[in-house]
Amino acid sequence: MNEQIVEIREIKGMYWAIASESFNTIFCYLTVFGSVFLLFLNELNVPEQRIGLLLSFFPFFGIIAPFLSSYVEYAGSKRVFLSCWLTRKIIVTFLLLLPLIINKFGYNVGIIYLTVIIMVFAFVRATAETAYYAWLKEFVPDQLRGKYIALGSTFASTAGLLAIFFASYIIGKGSGIERYMLTIGIGCIAGFISVFLMSFVPGGKPAREKELSFNIKKVLDPLKDKNFINFLCGIGFGIFGLSLMVFLPIFAKEKLSFLPGHIVFLDNATILGFILTGFLWGHLGDRFGGRPVIITGLLIYCLVPLFWLFLPRGEIFLFQIALALYFIAGSTQVARTVGSYRIMYAGIIKNSETIYYTSIYYAWIGLAGGFAPLFAGYTLKILSDFHFQLSYITFDAYSILFMINFLCQAGAIIFLRKVKSDKQFTTRELFFKLAQYIFEHQ
Repeated sequence: MNEQIVEIREIKGMYWAIASESFNTIFCYLTVFGSVFLLFLNELNVPEQRIGLLLSFFPFFGIIAPFLSSYVEYAGSKRVFLSCWLTRKIIVTFLLLLPLIINKFGYNVGIIYLTVIIMVFAFVRATAETAYYAWLKEFVPDQLRGKYIALGSTFASTAGLLAIFFASYIIGKGSGIERYMLTIGIGCIAGFISVFLMSFVPGGKPAREKELSFNIKKVLDPLKDKNFINFLCGIGFGIFGLSLMVFLPIFAKEKLSFLPGHIVFLDNATILGFILTGFLWGHLGDRFGGRPVIITGLLIYCLVPLFWLFLPRGEIFLFQIALALYFIAGSTQVARTVGSYRIMYAGIIKNSETIYYTSIYYAWIGLAGGFAPLFAGYTLKILSDFHFQLSYITFDAYSILFMINFLCQAGAIIFLRKVKSDKQFTTRELFFKLAQYIFEHQ
């Protein structure tokens, strides 16, 4: 009977978490993540290498996660998460003062002010997500993990779709920096609602029976797990390559001559990819396990950087092609999430070691994701004069990034093939089942 009550509480908690994630997605798209923020920085004439530095703060601060693991376990993952999640929303509201700072104190002071806000935000975000990854193990049962991610992705993506429609309309109709202030303000309101909803999720209690101490040996103990190391290498390659695409909005503006409103609209294709394929990937993850799903997603995604690389930039249907590539990227992102979470939570981590595995995982993806925008920004600066035309195909600094992304995804597949799956199915069996299903339903 007690087990039934616990299970009902967990399922209710999942729904509260999904609702919270939906509002948080609105916050993300309208503030410091996605195309809106890139175009906002571009409007301020921030150089690409400085943009790369600012964007690198978000993942880079993840390296503090292992050093926070003992504190999070002692204080309680729920308490740490909620306090930091609320604080980060408050920090973003200070961006609303940016036009005033620039007008009163000048451009350079405004950029310093912006940089400080992003750094503090990134630190608080890293602390919150360190707690979240540990808490997630508690309130989502392993047998429902794929469905939870699929359901969460669908609702969050729908909310994001509405946010992007709103942002594209405001940015397309308005002019100047003020239009971005409106989107940031609306995003902050959604962020505060997100924190309130997450407070109803159960679990994440303090481990007060344990002494508060930092034991580096215990923190690094997961690195002795060879299976975990192969998993980290695969995920690291994939995230590094994917994060190189962070400059796509600027590429679309400068090289493809897309209007800002249209560039923001492209994010809708990514979100539709989430919505239309989320339940499929979630079902496949619970049925076949994480490894076949993530490898299948990576194989499909490999087409995206190749198409960007060889895309004729004078093509009449250029915007439609861009929409298709954004859609594929979005749909395969769900496969990455479902696959990696199932491998880690249902296959690698034991309950007693959750915080130590998740903190190292978060630190590692922070390093991989942090170096990528830095590398991309300086590559675009150093190779800004590189240009080579072959028939209708243009090769420039962006082409280098697309090629590296493709190679990184190939490297990710090689390492993830060595990881033990949480279920005894191979990628080949998944392809066979999919082909059989398609054949039977023709």
